[in-house]
Amino acid sequence: MANIQKLDSELSDFVGFIQKGGKIKPFVKDIKLITLNVAGLEYVENINDLFPKIKIGDKLELFREASNEYDHHAILVKYNGEKIGYVPRNENNVLSGLMDGGKLIYGIVEDIGEDEVYKGYPFRFINFSIYLKEEL
Repeated sequence: MANIQKLDSELSDFVGFIQKGGKIKPFVKDIKLITLNVAGLEYVENINDLFPKIKIGDKLELFREASNEYDHHAILVKYNGEKIGYVPRNENNVLSGLMDGGKLIYGIVEDIGEDEVYKGYPFRFINFSIYLKEEL
């Protein structure tokens, strides 16, 4: 019995946790898929009211619009339930497939701003990252 070693404190706590029926949860982190700009801001009627409210780090909701007559892969982008534009057409094919397959994706605002005025209107942009929600 001289070669029996005592478990260190952390390992002993872990073994006790498992013996008492504790479940180990895997490390889960949402997966960043792509960063891009919201398309179509200039066509949103109330963008003048919404734009000043949007901040870096804000969450954006993404919704499929499979019945969109102009783009069957369309993904609508909303801020607090209000439409602010779309995922650009040249980037939505794979993302729409994920959504159609039941995956949850969402956006986080990375940058926002206004550039030079063009024909009397400011050029506004919202740069955001799209994440795949990892679910257990």
